[in-house]
Amino acid sequence: MTPGRSLFRRAAITVAAGLLAFQVAAGIALFANLLMPLAQRSADDLAALLMLSARTWVELPPDTRPAFAAELAESHGLALEEAPRSREVEVRHHPYLNLLRKALAQRVEPGTAPGMSEEPDGRFHTDIPMAGRVLRFSFSKDLLSPRPLRTLWWMLAVTIVVTLVTAWALARHVTAPVARLAKAARQIGAGEQPGRLAESGDRELADLARAFNDTADQLAAQRENQATLLAGVSHDLRSPLARLTMALGMLGDERSSPLIAKMESDIAEINALIGAQLELTRAREREPARDTDIDALLADRVQAVSALAPGEVHLRTTGEPCRAAVAALALQRIVGNLVENALVHGGANRVEIVRRRCRRAILVGVRDIGPGIPAELREAVLRPFFRLEHSRNRATGGSGLGLAIARQLAQTHGWRLAIKPRRSGGTSVWLAIGRA
Repeated sequence: MTPGRSLFRRAAITVAAGLLAFQVAAGIALFANLLMPLAQRSADDLAALLMLSARTWVELPPDTRPAFAAELAESHGLALEEAPRSREVEVRHHPYLNLLRKALAQRVEPGTAPGMSEEPDGRFHTDIPMAGRVLRFSFSKDLLSPRPLRTLWWMLAVTIVVTLVTAWALARHVTAPVARLAKAARQIGAGEQPGRLAESGDRELADLARAFNDTADQLAAQRENQATLLAGVSHDLRSPLARLTMALGMLGDERSSPLIAKMESDIAEINALIGAQLELTRAREREPARDTDIDALLADRVQAVSALAPGEVHLRTTGEPCRAAVAALALQRIVGNLVENALVHGGANRVEIVRRRCRRAILVGVRDIGPGIPAELREAVLRPFFRLEHSRNRATGGSGLGLAIARQLAQTHGWRLAIKPRRSGGTSVWLAIGRA
């Protein structure tokens, strides 16, 4: 099943969306109810100053006008001069100048209109018709204050940054304990005993950690009890079986009988089943990894099997020699079980062990050219005691534990085991060590 969106991402997006929606609504309300009224009031004040200055300049004697203009420039940053005519040049969109234009239009003489123009250096000019003259006021952008749109953009930028940081912090606070819980659960699945989770913090998360710790302790106790019980049962069963074997041997020396041979075979089968059960239990114990020559290990397996099945098992490797830190004994047991299963059920005289490299993973495959495994049974054959041969004859059906032990060993060490069909017929069982 394809994994869905992560909890951290979902929580972060939800919190960020909520905070952003709130901040945008708050920003719009602030802009409409505070910044725009302030900007209109400022534009009205500047328009009143311009009109008052224009009327004062017109009423002053000509010889005092330069002094008044100098005082106006020094005190208010407004340069005043008489222009030959008004000019109207398109000014780039500027909300404050639009407000100023409207405020001036309400104050100038009827039938006249103020002019607005902008110089390449960024200075603005306002032409005000007054007493048959055109008075031009020049000022820089620094005089335009407040600037509502700029303020709004700054608010939005700061809001977005603060919202994202807050959403990340809140999502991390919520998902970090869940991530620790998932890691501990994976450790339990791999047969390890994780450290106890901290039972502190938010009440719900503390309750979850407490419940998980109790469950982990119970599982550990159950595994220990199971191992102890199995070891005890094995010992208690093998002791009388050994006595029976000895007694049957003595009877066989006195009188040969097919029934005695059948009983000895049954005892050997019981012993094999007990050993397989113990091996399945031990497969849940994680083995430390050590630097291993994978190709040499596989070659040793081929040589060991060849003593019992000469010429039936072959090794093929690709690429450079392969070394890696792996659990060597676990790898030997997995490959041995897979080869034994292929020899028993492959139905042909050739089994091939293949070693490949794929990205960061090492792939080890055991391939046969037998009848294959139906697609609907490829998962079932990896379960304990499942046999494709439905008869109870274990000589043909096997004990049903070989592949189950192999998969348990793989899962314990974080590897993956998969059964694939071959195009030419037969089955390939692949072990992936690492991440492909």
